Amino acid sequence: MSGGEQITEKYRNDPRSTEDLIHLALMKDADKDNDDYWHPVWALQSRLPRILERVKELGDRPDAKSRDTAATLLGQNGLKDKVAVSECVDYLLGMISRETSPVVLTSLTFALGHLHDPACITTLLPLKQHPSADVRYALVHSLSGHDDERAIKTLIDLSSDEECDVRNWATFALGSQTEVNTAEIRDALVARLQEEDDEIRGEALVGLATRSDKRVVTPFLRELEIQTPEVLRNWVLIADTANAVVRTADQTGAKEWLAVLERLKSLRIGDASLVEKAIARCRAGPG
Repeated sequence: MSGGEQITEKYRNDPRSTEDLIHLALMKDADKDNDDYWHPVWALQSRLPRILERVKELGDRPDAKSRDTAATLLGQNGLKDKVAVSECVDYLLGMISRETSPVVLTSLTFALGHLHDPACITTLLPLKQHPSADVRYALVHSLSGHDDERAIKTLIDLSSDEECDVRNWATFALGSQTEVNTAEIRDALVARLQEEDDEIRGEALVGLATRSDKRVVTPFLRELEIQTPEVLRNWVLIADTANAVVRTADQTGAKEWLAVLERLKSLRIGDASLVEKAIARCRAGPG
């Protein structure tokens, strides 16, 4: 039995009653109480097929905490294999259509994202304009991984959001969570290369390098110059960008990649033999 299966079994066999677990979930806070909140929630999620109507009762209550708990339970973030997805999605969509609390809206949006049903996209899109950064942050997570044109357009818009975390995760979603490769996506990633935040710049670099966009060359060289070798060698996003550049250079033989390859070689970043091979390929030229 794998570790994940052992954890699932642990929650499935929790001896506490459903009402005791609901009471704990309602009394605890996800951020402040951590395991004391999440363990009861995950135990309840493992029982969802049997307690779905009870959870819906929580979602119909007037207090925000009950509705928030219902949303989290129905989102099934602790379950690898989701259950009753269509029924959960339908009920969550009904909740979100009448919800006004930013806290509950955030949980509802995350929940729909965990269920990853394309049917949710139309309802979620208007939240792009929500004044709460938490809601917009949840929206980014919910739209990530969808190749739907409307979802991509919204993620592009959110990649320039005023909130740093929203921009960061939207840039990651565009750069690494979809294989869609359009001029609009690439332009949105280029716009993030001027960010002060290292992580946002790094996500943009990865996305552009993966798409073989030569506009990544100059900003990537700049990162390789301004950061210390130790930082560069331990920065996962730099490694991912380097690997993408090496692959592209080896495939195309375009000389525009040579300067980056030479710098990677001198810094000992990436697989040395692959870097050397890509350098030789670019020196030989296309063809």
